[in-house]
Amino acid sequence: MALTLKDPIVENDGTEEAKSYFDGLEKKEFLSQYKLHGTDSQKEAQLKEMNDSLKKGELLFDGAAQNKKWFIPATIQKGSLYFAMANSIKSQENNATKEIDRFLVSFNSTKELPFYYEQARSIFQQGINSVRSEKITDHNTQILEEYYINTYYENCKIYRDLSDIYLNSPLPDSAAVAEEYIRYEGTTKEDAMEMTHEDLEAYREELSSKSREMKGKAISSCTSGILEAQKNDLKNEQVEATRKLLRVLDPNNSALQ
Repeated sequence: MALTLKDPIVENDGTEEAKSYFDGLEKKEFLSQYKLHGTDSQKEAQLKEMNDSLKKGELLFDGAAQNKKWFIPATIQKGSLYFAMANSIKSQENNATKEIDRFLVSFNSTKELPFYYEQARSIFQQGINSVRSEKITDHNTQILEEYYINTYYENCKIYRDLSDIYLNSPLPDSAAVAEEYIRYEGTTKEDAMEMTHEDLEAYREELSSKSREMKGKAISSCTSGILEAQKNDLKNEQVEATRKLLRVLDPNNSALQ
């Protein structure tokens, strides 16, 4: 389920802070349109360029946030730079031809994503702490709260996806494994087949264990988001989506009561 996040409501007042804000939006747009492609080394260079743009965007939004009027919109957009990074990594090209290699590309890119949502969450949390201390309750404050809960929702989905990736990952070719036992350890064909069977069973169990671990992290992320919403009396689309996802993953979870 893809959720639409609202843009903060702003009006260009011609100040230096406004200029800094809109310059920051250009950096965000650059990240949003970027798609990693090519070889591993090319992707590494592209990631460096993206990180440089992210850091420049952060500085620009920090500059805008110096003005109280621009603080909340700039905080939202600063955190959403990390959303843009995550989306670019998520949608990167996967040109691998072998099934196992395609799996590894998908797995390696997916496992990086929680970091970006956690970074965004920290930024949103700091913004929420500030506006609550000043008792600000305007429309942009509500949008900031939605972005905050969205970080829990997205990480819940990511860990659920990782759980599925582990569960559905391809197994090594049994004939090739048996051949290695015969060639390098001098075992008989019968022994090689038995040892291969044991290896694959152990590998399958390891994958199942990792899948359960990732599902546990998904449940934990959803639960934390719902509890945060309850603690701060937040009611919005992001909260409901997180509840719905948790209901699928763990229908008896106490956070749903």
